Amino acid sequence: MRKLLLALLCMLSANLVFAQQEPKWNHYMFNDHYFNPGVAGSRGAISTFLISRYQWVNIEGDATSPRTTNFSMHMPIKALRGGLGLIITSDEEFFNSTTTFRLSYAYQTALANGTLGIGLYGGGFQSIFDGTKIIADNPNDPLLINTQASALAFDFGFGLHYTDDDMYINLSSNRLNNPQVEYNNTGSVLTVERNFFLSGGYHIPVGESFKITPSTLLKTNASVFQADFNVLATFKDKFWFGGGYSTGDAAIFMVGANVTPRVRVGYSYDYNLGGLARLNNGSHEIFIGYDFNIKFPERPQVIIRSPRFL
Repeated sequence: MRKLLLALLCMLSANLVFAQQEPKWNHYMFNDHYFNPGVAGSRGAISTFLISRYQWVNIEGDATSPRTTNFSMHMPIKALRGGLGLIITSDEEFFNSTTTFRLSYAYQTALANGTLGIGLYGGGFQSIFDGTKIIADNPNDPLLINTQASALAFDFGFGLHYTDDDMYINLSSNRLNNPQVEYNNTGSVLTVERNFFLSGGYHIPVGESFKITPSTLLKTNASVFQADFNVLATFKDKFWFGGGYSTGDAAIFMVGANVTPRVRVGYSYDYNLGGLARLNNGSHEIFIGYDFNIKFPERPQVIIRSPRFL
């Protein structure tokens, strides 16, 4: 099974062209719940994750640099034979800002030497379009929004998450209903494309102290593709460093640490390789993750004696 899954990753990565359909995350291997509801409950603890990305610093003035922040939390629920999760994302780019809210459920089951999570999410997003920031060639275009307008839409997605001691693999899709967003009944409609994601990584021990983990994330809306390739070296399960490449976009440097068994932090820097390289100072991304459990005190045993046998 492992060979089949890794072969699938290699086959898909051979046909890649550049595109970006969702907010970009270099730390997709840590931020896996964002892409895949099947992750919910898989860490065996209440897992919280906060990540922020500051993209294309100082491009045409700092105010236009895209900024994205994502908070996610998921936990195992024994009664549901899986886990529940929550995702809240704020994405600000140029003249548009989007806030996303999702609730996820995953059924977790043993498979081969690992665990398979089968997940669904449902949620919605609010898009706010600031037309006052647009300088149009034709200001009289009837579909042009020249004020601030907002819209709400519902969406849902699906995901499979498999992991064992040596590897992990994710297959998922969001926006499955191709939601249509109409801004304040202006007649201007945005159709949000469904996206498909495939990611995976494999842990390779090197001696007693190091572990090398190559990984990839493939993204497509069935017409265009983008891929990220990364390699991380982990020292004594404590510190990691590495780098990667985002097709047609950037070279990536990454560093991080498991500060405690419960707390992990990470940072990455992108250096643009395309035409944007001379227009910005790169991109920064930082995250903190915290896992914990809540132990409820055991209820004391109460002996109830029958009055017939006092």
